Amino acid sequence: MKIELSKISLVAGVALAASVSFASVSSADQGRFASFVSPKNPVVEFGAEPFIERVAEETNGELTYKMFAGGSLLGGKNMVQGLRDGVADIGQIVFGYYPAEFPYASLVADMAIYGEYPPAVAAAVTEFNFLNCTGCLEDYKRNGIVVLGTTSTSAYQLLAAEDMSTVEALKGKKIRTAGALWSRWAVSVGAIPVSAPSSEMYEQMSRGQVEVAIQPTGALKSHSIWDVARKVTKLNLGTYRSWGIFSVSSKHWATLNTDQRTILMKNASIGLIDAALGYMAKDDEVEAVAEEKQVEIIEPSEALKKSVTDFLKTDRATVIELAKTKYKIADPEPLMDKFVELINKWEDLYKPIQGDRDAMSQMLWDEVMSKVDVATLGN
Repeated sequence: MKIELSKISLVAGVALAASVSFASVSSADQGRFASFVSPKNPVVEFGAEPFIERVAEETNGELTYKMFAGGSLLGGKNMVQGLRDGVADIGQIVFGYYPAEFPYASLVADMAIYGEYPPAVAAAVTEFNFLNCTGCLEDYKRNGIVVLGTTSTSAYQLLAAEDMSTVEALKGKKIRTAGALWSRWAVSVGAIPVSAPSSEMYEQMSRGQVEVAIQPTGALKSHSIWDVARKVTKLNLGTYRSWGIFSVSSKHWATLNTDQRTILMKNASIGLIDAALGYMAKDDEVEAVAEEKQVEIIEPSEALKKSVTDFLKTDRATVIELAKTKYKIADPEPLMDKFVELINKWEDLYKPIQGDRDAMSQMLWDEVMSKVDVATLGN
């Protein structure tokens, strides 16, 4: 489906935020919001920046944040430490960079090929984290953060300078993967997985250190990859959903009263959906100019599609084993089953209102985030 999404205005989600009263609070210095991705990444452009604007307006300027994007304050691999130490007040965390610190988030990341509609995946993971995964909340607390939900990218594809639509074409190729799941799949087709932050993809591909990137189609524009690779194989390799784009330093959270915390929560519920829709919009933007930019959209061979289904048949056992041995989760299967159940639930709930950001955000607030006690969250 086509999603038209321009810069989110200050009025987006007014109905959702109207019910929150803001008690008078003392003045505070401007906070710091850190992201390691570029200002044009959907989690910044559609998630963080509008969030900052709405929060400032709804708190009458008492809570203001300055955006530090592109790693100008913290990078992808020191974000957690920076938040814990108070270098930033809010940040954006890819939990896949920290498997030892966040084992339950790693379990979620290992199930990335379940679910098709990004806002529904975002809502499902958010509900799972808040209402069904005590271990998730304990991991956050132990690492000095409070995570206000999770968003989801759009579907991952294969981006390359050459046609990668067959298993044979992928053999021996160096593939930049976004997590352990995709690394295992890459190995299964004879490719060589390479782990690196998305901010380094362009340089790696331009130097030949990586030949294929597993990313949404929109990354061609948001990461300028179409300067070095213009062929997209539409394999739909799941989405990245272990993505804490509103992760608050526990130090900062402790300074906020319940009204302030509720305003952050309500605006996070809007931002999680807007970011997911933003990823979809970026895909649509690229496909709309594909001919002009000489981007070729390629369908995968049947054998390549089969490689994914065959992989999934055996990977569940691998995920269970990793959860028990590497992540030290004693009984992962009920959590995995609950997670799949929630994805199915939210895809059904959102089906009649797909694309309606206000309705989807309101539903996420009503069904999940309003049920969280902000007074005790993070304690």
